[in-house]
Amino acid sequence: MSTSCRKRKALHQTTLTEGFGLSRAPSDVGFQGERIADVSSPSSPTLDLTTNSNGEEEELVVDELTTSEESHQHRVVETTAALRNLTDEPIETAPAERHEGTSRHSEVEPPPSEPSWRGVPLTRLSFGPSAYPLLPPTPQPSPTHSVLFRPGNPPVPFPDHFKDVWDERHVKMPCSKMSLYPVGGEGGGGKKIVPRWQLIRDALTSKPIANSHELADAILVYNSRYASRWRFNNLHDYFSTHCGEEESEAFFASLLPKIIDLALRLPFTVTHALPLLRKQEPYQVTMTQGQASCLLANAFLCTFPSRNAVQRGAEYATFPFVNFNGLFVNRGRWGVVETSQTHKLACLFHYFKRVTSSPPGGTLSFERRVLSSSLYGSAPSLGASPPCWESSTRPLAQLHVDSAGTIEGHGHGMLQVDFANKYVGGGVLRLGCVQEEIRFLMCPELIVSMLFTEELDDNECLLVTGVEQYSTYRGYGSSFEWSGCHNDHTIVDDWGRRQVQVVAMDALVITRAESQYAPGKMQRELNKAYCGFWSSDSTPCGRSAAIATGNWGCGAFGGDPSLKALLQLMAASEAGRDLVYFTFGNVELRDNIFQCYRLLSERMVTVGDLWRLLVYYHTEIVEKRGHTRLFPFIISQLEHTH
Repeated sequence: MSTSCRKRKALHQTTLTEGFGLSRAPSDVGFQGERIADVSSPSSPTLDLTTNSNGEEEELVVDELTTSEESHQHRVVETTAALRNLTDEPIETAPAERHEGTSRHSEVEPPPSEPSWRGVPLTRLSFGPSAYPLLPPTPQPSPTHSVLFRPGNPPVPFPDHFKDVWDERHVKMPCSKMSLYPVGGEGGGGKKIVPRWQLIRDALTSKPIANSHELADAILVYNSRYASRWRFNNLHDYFSTHCGEEESEAFFASLLPKIIDLALRLPFTVTHALPLLRKQEPYQVTMTQGQASCLLANAFLCTFPSRNAVQRGAEYATFPFVNFNGLFVNRGRWGVVETSQTHKLACLFHYFKRVTSSPPGGTLSFERRVLSSSLYGSAPSLGASPPCWESSTRPLAQLHVDSAGTIEGHGHGMLQVDFANKYVGGGVLRLGCVQEEIRFLMCPELIVSMLFTEELDDNECLLVTGVEQYSTYRGYGSSFEWSGCHNDHTIVDDWGRRQVQVVAMDALVITRAESQYAPGKMQRELNKAYCGFWSSDSTPCGRSAAIATGNWGCGAFGGDPSLKALLQLMAASEAGRDLVYFTFGNVELRDNIFQCYRLLSERMVTVGDLWRLLVYYHTEIVEKRGHTRLFPFIISQLEHTH
C-alpha cells in the first residue's frame, strides 16, 4: 500500500461498532416505487411506498430535511417490515446456469402492469451519444496505437503493400514468406519445406470443394501433422442433418468460394504488421470491419501458423485458440452430441454470408487496458491506478436493477460487460456456450481479438469498440440456437465505429465459496472491474456512459451474485459511472439488490464504508463459519448504527 493511501486510511479509519462516517449529501435520486420528490427541499416530508411480503403497501416516511449539522446523518424514520423480511430469509443462490445466462428464466416474472426494474429510472442515467467519448477527426497512430488503414470513404489498407514481419511481437501471418511447412516423406522419399501460403492456395483452389469431407481434406493438407487428431464431425453433422440438401449445395457452390477468396486476399487486405496485445503493455489496434472479416475467414480455414499447439511452453500457449478446428469437432458431454455446437456454425455461416454479399464499411478498435500499480510489477503508468478502497469517500453510484432484459439487448449506449475468461472468447470455438461465447457469436468480430490478445492478468481487461451484431438467438448453454438475422442500426462515431463498447473482464474462479470474501480476493475483483470501468475521456454531457452488467463471475465461475453486485457498484462509483444491473430473470435477486442498495443510499454509505462492511463480514461471519448471508448482514449492521 502506498504512503498516501495509508495516510488516507488512517484519517478515515472508523470501527463498525462505533458507526460509519457517513459523508454523502442527501441524494435527489428517485427510486421506482420509492422517493420521487426532490429531497433537497425541506418543505414537507416525503412519503415512500414499498411492498411487504403480503403484497401490501407500507409507508416509509422520511423526516423533514433541515440545513442544520444534524441533517448530515439524514435521519430516516421507517417501518422495516420489508427489510426484516429480507433479513430473516436466506438469499438463495440462483441455479448456476441462470447466473450468467441471458434467456433461461425459472423465476416468475412480474405481471406486465408492474415494471421489471427497481432503483433509478433509466431517464436519469448517462448513456447514448451524449456520453460517448469525444474523438479527434481520424484515428491517430502512436507508439501505443496501430491503425491498419488510411481513413477515407471507404477506408483503404495501410500501408499500400504487405509488410512482412515475423517475430514475437506480431501475429505470424500465414501469407508470410517465413511461414513454411514440411510436405512429402511418403514412399521413402524425404520431406521438403515449402511456403505454407502456396500450400494453402493450392489446397483451397486447385479444384472445387463439393462437401464437408472435401473441405476437411483441404484443411488437413496444410495442417497434416494433426491429421490423426482433428475431427470434423460437427462440420459434417451440420451439412448432413442441420441444413437441407439445397442449402448445403448453395454453401459449397457459392458461399464457400467467397469465404476462400476473402481469406486469400489477406496480403492485400491486412498489409500492416498486426501487433500482439501482450501482458502488461497497454496498446490499441484499430482496423476496418473488412480487415476483421478477412482475418476471420482465415481462422475458419485454419490457416494461422503456430496456433494449434496446446502443450505448456508452446509459442502461443498464453493466447486463446483462434483456428476453428475446435469448433468442427462435436465431442459432446458423456457422448451426447451438443446441438448448440451446430448452431454456432449457423451463426458464423450467417456472418460470412452477410459480409461476402455486402462488405461492411465500418471500423473497430481493440484496446488492452492495464491498471498501473506496484501490486502488479512494472506495469507502465497510465494515469490510472487502483483506488485506496478502504479510505474512499466516493458516494455510491446511481443503480438501475432489472429482472428482464439483457446486456446486449437493453444496454444500448452503455459500456457493456463481457463476463470473460482470462483467455478472451472463452470456449466460443470449443464447447462453451454461455454469456461470453454467445456475445462473440452474435458479434463475430469479437472473435478477432482472440488472434492477438494474450491472457489477461489481474490488472488488465480488453475494451472493444465498434462491433456489429449480425444474429439473434434463443436458449442458453446446451439449448442455444441461432434464431435469425439481426440488422444493426447503431450510429457510428467519427472513426466509423459503431457506438458500442464491450469490456472483457475475467472474474476469479471460486473453488471454495467462502474464499471469495477474503479481502485480497475482493480487492482483486474491485481492481479488475475498475480497470474496465475507468475512463479519462471527455464526453459531450461531461459524464461517462453507464455500465450494463449482471452476475459477473457467477455461474460456472462460482461467484456470489450478492457480492459481485456490490463490488461492481463500488468500482462503478469510483469510476464515476452509473450502473445498470440485469439479473437475467431472477426477481428475488433483483429485489434483494435493490433493498440493500436503497438502505445504503439512505444511510449515505460511501465506497470506503461499504468496503469496511465487506471486510467486517469476512471477519465476523465467514472466518467464524457463521451462516448469515451477505445482504442480511449489511442491512443489520446499518440498522444497528442508527
